[in-house]
Amino acid sequence: MADALVIHYHEISLKGRNRDFFEDTLARNLKRALRGTGYERIRRGFGRITVDFKPDNRLEEAVELASKVLGIANIGVGRRVSQDIHEIGAVALELMETEPFESFAVRARRSHSTFPMKSSEINEIVGQRIKDATGAPVRLKDPGATAHIEVFGNSALVYRRRVQGLGGLPVGTSGRMIALLSGGIDSPVAAWRMALRGADVEFLHFHGRPFTDPSSIRQVEDLLDVLVGYQLRGVLHLVPLGDAQREIVLHAPANLRVVLYRRTMMRIAAALAAQREAQALITGDSLGQVASQTVENINTVSTAVPGVQVFRPLIGMDKMEIIETAQKIGTFDISTRKYQDCCVLFEPRSPVTRATQSAAVRAEEELDVDALAGKALAGIESRVVELPPLHQD
Repeated sequence: MADALVIHYHEISLKGRNRDFFEDTLARNLKRALRGTGYERIRRGFGRITVDFKPDNRLEEAVELASKVLGIANIGVGRRVSQDIHEIGAVALELMETEPFESFAVRARRSHSTFPMKSSEINEIVGQRIKDATGAPVRLKDPGATAHIEVFGNSALVYRRRVQGLGGLPVGTSGRMIALLSGGIDSPVAAWRMALRGADVEFLHFHGRPFTDPSSIRQVEDLLDVLVGYQLRGVLHLVPLGDAQREIVLHAPANLRVVLYRRTMMRIAAALAAQREAQALITGDSLGQVASQTVENINTVSTAVPGVQVFRPLIGMDKMEIIETAQKIGTFDISTRKYQDCCVLFEPRSPVTRATQSAAVRAEEELDVDALAGKALAGIESRVVELPPLHQD
């Protein structure tokens, strides 16, 4: 029976003098993710993080939760043993026999240890024991199963099962950012991709109430429940945009409405970012995907917030790539439900596809843009969403 996890990472190991910061953050994120699973201690060292569990544990749930923690390359699910070759061999055989296999290999790694045997010697002794007991041949290239043995410090970890992680960087290592989150497919993927690069992402949703129903709010709440599985915690800001949209409809050219909506959103987002000490905004723009996402329109929207860093991680992705990612992270089914999007409120028949900054500025001369943004911010609702607790028996 497994009682320990060994967490490996790739990118963090390249961080040089900053490596301690990244490892500490990853260990802290793991502690938050694994609350309630019965772990005894989480320790970092020797290029890995180990998690030891109490006898009464929820190991399988812990594996599922840990596999979503960003920054992890893979997770070995096995058992901690003493540095005794007989115990190592016995446990390796026991774990290998949990499922049938036609061929096998033994991969031992020895680091920062006084254990007298070399990795090659461990491979040979343990491999012979497994071969004698099972009759299966050794195959070093593409084996049917692998016994992994990691010897470090004053103990060893033995495992057969390895679970793939998502890689990337631990959340919280790249600063705070605010993602504009609609209920659609693209923006949750954009937020997730920046979290994968270590960003601590807060979420900003614009709704059209009182001119739309609350379906978009329910949609983003459900999306956030999925995203916090990766980020562990999220802050959701809900901003009413309906009154600002009404003023734009009354006083601006119809074909510029969508661009002006987005410029207003960016001003509000930038103001919120300043309040929250966020370093950048994140949008789900994908070049050429819809009329509002041409180079000209994107540039015109960006000029509403000069000097503000805006990340568009999907800009060069096509729709199928975005959909594949949404399916992978679990947001696709939610995003494809019907909801009332504020961006299509009073949408014109022929929105401009190549808006210029000068045209947008002229149209905004009929509006008090600062007052519109201020009124919307005054109506903001914010809430914190935590990683849901484990289901109780």
